[in-house]
Amino acid sequence: MELNFTGRGAMLNPSEGNNAAYFEDNNNFFLIDCGEDVAGKLIRMGKLDQDKNYYVFITHTHGDHIGSIGTLQQYLYWVRGRKLKIVFGNGMRYANDILAIMNSFGIVQGTYDIVNTRMLNDISPMFSRIRYVESTHGDTPLKSASIIIETDNGNILYTGDIADSIVIREFLTNNFPDTIDKIYVDTSLEKNSVHLSLEELRRVIPIGLSEKVYCMHLSSKELIPEIYRWGFNIVQSDKSNLMHRDIDSLSEEELKAYEEVLKGELDKIQDIKNNGYRNLTKKF
Repeated sequence: MELNFTGRGAMLNPSEGNNAAYFEDNNNFFLIDCGEDVAGKLIRMGKLDQDKNYYVFITHTHGDHIGSIGTLQQYLYWVRGRKLKIVFGNGMRYANDILAIMNSFGIVQGTYDIVNTRMLNDISPMFSRIRYVESTHGDTPLKSASIIIETDNGNILYTGDIADSIVIREFLTNNFPDTIDKIYVDTSLEKNSVHLSLEELRRVIPIGLSEKVYCMHLSSKELIPEIYRWGFNIVQSDKSNLMHRDIDSLSEEELKAYEEVLKGELDKIQDIKNNGYRNLTKKF
């Protein structure tokens, strides 16, 4: 199963957008994290205007992972007449913090739902089970969790900002290589207290599994060529985010997509100008 990304940047790498992923079927839309710019992007993409149930998983309570959950909930409730479903589960020692954040945003209880991960078992053809596992962010007293998605094509690990490789090691221990679909992992160029370094990622991933690893939550553009050099993948974010990226960080494929985005924006500008001139002519 492929996850789609609205952005792939770490908090201090805003040109890549806040790291957030989503996947959807005919009836459900599942979002992992909702940083400051995420809800706005989903609104502009039309993703929140579908006749679906909307679920959000929050890996931890840093602003770049939960900052626009208020906008997400308000748009769904007041514009679309739907309740956002915030998914809770074992391994979330910060669950009460999420409720406190919702209260601090002035969001009335009853305008969103709390659901347990157990309620999602077999709810979608895309996965059989999805759950939180406690992981180490590195900040004190901040708590975090990673997410495991079990699918017919194998299991997926999505890390929620990890300061060490424990959750990856446990995932590798509990799964044979052929039962692993993908590992999505936040990655930094150098070791720091809150994100996994590329060097440690290289140490923990066995030979032959690098092609199943997708780096995300990137700390800098200098990290990108190093990731490819060691045989790992990088998640691709939505094309609308290309205009906010550093051009020299784009791949050849992304540059082509960026050119198409620019052409589309120029066409829109020309249409607006032409329609405006026509409307002025009609008035006189």
